[in-house]
Amino acid sequence: MKIHFLGTGAAEGIPVIGCDCAHCTRARNEGGKLVRERNALLFSLPDYELLIDCAPDIRNLINKYQITKLDGILATRSRYDHIGGIKEFEWWPGQLDFLAEDALFETIKREHWTEMLDAVMFHIPYYPGSSLYFNGFSIIPFAARRRRPIFGISVKEGQTRVVYTSDTPARLTNYARRVMKGCDLLIVNTPTFDTVLENHINTIEAIELREQVGAKRVILTYINHENKPHDELEAFVRQFEGVTVAYDGMAVEV
Repeated sequence: MKIHFLGTGAAEGIPVIGCDCAHCTRARNEGGKLVRERNALLFSLPDYELLIDCAPDIRNLINKYQITKLDGILATRSRYDHIGGIKEFEWWPGQLDFLAEDALFETIKREHWTEMLDAVMFHIPYYPGSSLYFNGFSIIPFAARRRRPIFGISVKEGQTRVVYTSDTPARLTNYARRVMKGCDLLIVNTPTFDTVLENHINTIEAIELREQVGAKRVILTYINHENKPHDELEAFVRQFEGVTVAYDGMAVEV
């Protein structure tokens, strides 16, 4: 499978509006990999292009990377930075599957949905722990956080398995750890470097998590201005085998 990291920033993106910190200042002045749009990924699977989350920047990202084929969108949560761009698809020329857990879908409908989207999107519910089978690949969603409908996913094609975590804390359920165990690639949200957060993993914790679950590779994404700038973060992770820092536009084959 191929994974295209369209946007790799956290909720505020980089540079943050109105922020004059050193990280944001460098991003404004130097551009390139220092700039991060809000988080969105595109999985290229057998005869199926699957967008993970629908960031507010999604229109610009789809145009920038010339994405003209899309089969489905999978929502991991209802917060604005994950789903705020959904209305852009009112003008999508074809039909799209919209994969979301039932309670999550009801929240998205209440806060973000429109009648025009009904003509484009067909809701396909997923259930944590239950495999959603497509011809050629399968997806197993899992609860990424307690008390809120926020999900990670395990995507399997043949013998290859990729796990993506959305807004996942370091304190994971035993089930989530079992899902991650031995995966070929673990994609982890790391908004900060070493600041301990209740609702997110930081960079240091993500590197430790990779060792704990035996993931072959880990990619850090969902990065905000409280983490190190891309070049500094990339230099830091070089000491760890199999750790990569994502940047906007990066594509990987697994």
